[in-house]
Amino acid sequence: MNRTLRIIALLLLAALGSCKRLPNPFDGESVLARAGKETLRKMDLETVLPAGIAGADSVKWVESYVERWVRDNLKLQEATLLFGDNAADEALVRAYRNSLITSRLEQYFVHQTAGDSLYTEKDLHDFYNDHRSEFVLNRSIVKGRVVAFPTSFRQKARLKQLFASWKGEEPAEVLAMAQKNAFLVREVADWMEYSQFLTLLPTRRNEGYDDELTRAGVQEMVDGRTTYWFVITEKRTAGETEPYEMVSEIVRQSVATRRRAEIVKACEDSLFRIALLENKAVIHL
Repeated sequence: MNRTLRIIALLLLAALGSCKRLPNPFDGESVLARAGKETLRKMDLETVLPAGIAGADSVKWVESYVERWVRDNLKLQEATLLFGDNAADEALVRAYRNSLITSRLEQYFVHQTAGDSLYTEKDLHDFYNDHRSEFVLNRSIVKGRVVAFPTSFRQKARLKQLFASWKGEEPAEVLAMAQKNAFLVREVADWMEYSQFLTLLPTRRNEGYDDELTRAGVQEMVDGRTTYWFVITEKRTAGETEPYEMVSEIVRQSVATRRRAEIVKACEDSLFRIALLENKAVIHL
């Protein structure tokens, strides 16, 4: 830190000392805060004070830094208390500074608070519904079914009747007919991109098939001696909300992350308040 910045830092720390709201418990020691046996002195801030910061911004930065210092040291001491001497050796203390031992403590907070149930199915669906604008399709997706058979097949009328009435589970008669005559039958029960669904049909390159996406009932395409019937049972187009089942893992991770953060913050706040009340931590700004 050059001479000018050093003077600014010293003036700032002096100003902080002159804005006392409570008697300074560290008179003569130039100490800003204490957490257990650890102390933070005014001189410690000289090496971390950002260059160019001044005025109200500098006071706000110092207040935030001091509180963060107290919280971090309280968490380190709590981790040492909970996890024994191993948490205090030099390697783990360095690891803590890189958030490893902090993560262990945070996992402890989460387990003690929520056990193995961070969220319910209702929590997941509520999050999905509240964040629909974040789950927007950029392509069309469908569910459906396809049957391919020789165009000369004599029982087409019966096959079409069975195919059109196919609801839910595959009808045994359609399967029996397909197996007997070596027909291709394919049900797309999970969401599939419409462009991929079209690969199951005799489509032609550079032709558009948006009209087929909008039609209901049994549709037909013919490729030489083979006829293809297909039905689009469900669809969602670009701009609509992605179905929950397609984003459920993202939703689950988002809800879990948010819930963990809430638990850790609440436990950290509690640890901080108790330490202040019991005089295990003191902040004097």
